[in-house]
Amino acid sequence: MRRWYVEIVPDGPAFDVIRSGRDPDRRNPVRGGLIAGLAVVLIAGVAVHLALGGSGRPRRHPPRSSASPRALAVPPIFHGTPLRPGTARPALLFLGGDGLRQLSVGQRAKPSLTDVWPGGIADRDPLGPDPAVQQVASVAGGVVALISSHGSAGLADVGAVLFLPVTGSGAGAPRIIGRANYLAVAPDQRGIWVERAGPPWGNGPAGSPAWLIDAAGQRRSGALHLGHRVLVAATVAGLLVQGPSRALTLVDPAGGRARPSGIPQDAIIAGADAGHVAWQPAFCTTHCPLHITSLRGGLVTKIGLPPHTALNPGDTPDFDPAGQRLAIPLDTIDQQGGTTGTNVYVAALSARTMVRVPGRPIPVATLPAVPGAFPAGSSDVVSARWAADGSGLWIVATDGLFFQAAYWTGTGPLHVLPARTGLAYKFDLGGASPPDP
Repeated sequence: MRRWYVEIVPDGPAFDVIRSGRDPDRRNPVRGGLIAGLAVVLIAGVAVHLALGGSGRPRRHPPRSSASPRALAVPPIFHGTPLRPGTARPALLFLGGDGLRQLSVGQRAKPSLTDVWPGGIADRDPLGPDPAVQQVASVAGGVVALISSHGSAGLADVGAVLFLPVTGSGAGAPRIIGRANYLAVAPDQRGIWVERAGPPWGNGPAGSPAWLIDAAGQRRSGALHLGHRVLVAATVAGLLVQGPSRALTLVDPAGGRARPSGIPQDAIIAGADAGHVAWQPAFCTTHCPLHITSLRGGLVTKIGLPPHTALNPGDTPDFDPAGQRLAIPLDTIDQQGGTTGTNVYVAALSARTMVRVPGRPIPVATLPAVPGAFPAGSSDVVSARWAADGSGLWIVATDGLFFQAAYWTGTGPLHVLPARTGLAYKFDLGGASPPDP
């Protein structure tokens, strides 16, 4: 097991950060052309499938057809061993893309995928053009999702916040509990901060008011005016917000005053939870360490990333419940600055190690922009989420046409579910485990 450099820095005055010039979003133009060609082939395959009566989801009994079964097969994104009964505890994965889906994984029955939104909710309460799932987050007793769309001047319209209750008997019907452009789950997991962002971030009211609500949609705080800044995370030290110039600020939710955070204002945020923020110095391009700031103790852990790797802003890292491990997707960068694939790594803060999750690299696919989700040109979008007890790691990846889920126990091979048609660039686990089917 290879060990990476780690430095513990006490909280104090701002320290020097590394600044240089590689853009982690650079892509290889030759590879981009090849990927575009492959995308055309895949789209043609999907069109053939639909012309033959496909539903957009794998069939239990494929129809008889003169077409080759290989041409209709959904290509895998992960490579590993099939997920066997008993490998993972029962779980509900809520997957966000152009819709919201629920993937149920039990100990005996085959995994099942059902649509949550659109459907009856969209019919009763339609949104603007091209609605999409912007955020999915686990809360006590369920999961919340922010469904957004865009209106005039390309600004985000105020979207709908859905709450889906999850109990031991499964997931209940979703209901709209608020309207927002951004949300952040409170540290106690029982409250949800919602923001209606005014220009330039959205079509909400001036001043960008934010307030705390519960799972029933009841307000639990007064309005806090963020003033053209958007919610990044709700932490034990305050609300982490970002301004139009990407300036980061930690705000006291009681009075709105700025608090010291120990994080440079121009830092690139990789991920955050209630007690930690993972970030990189701005403009760093080579040998860029990952900084993890503890908002409880003020310590900063610096971990050197594996050679030739970089963050992708569209991916979603995750801290484990104990705050001791960070699962983080990293792109592999070639000598020309292009992305050749993505791997998920697990950084152990106290052990000062970083290990790669088994399996081949997740293949590159250049994706179109999805408002609120990822920018144009992003490669494969990968999200990681720890089980509620930290016993294992769920990973979901999408290539723009298909998505696939996988599970890793922390040892041994990667366990994979079949790939499926559709998008899943955001996901989280339900607030409680479902029953064993």
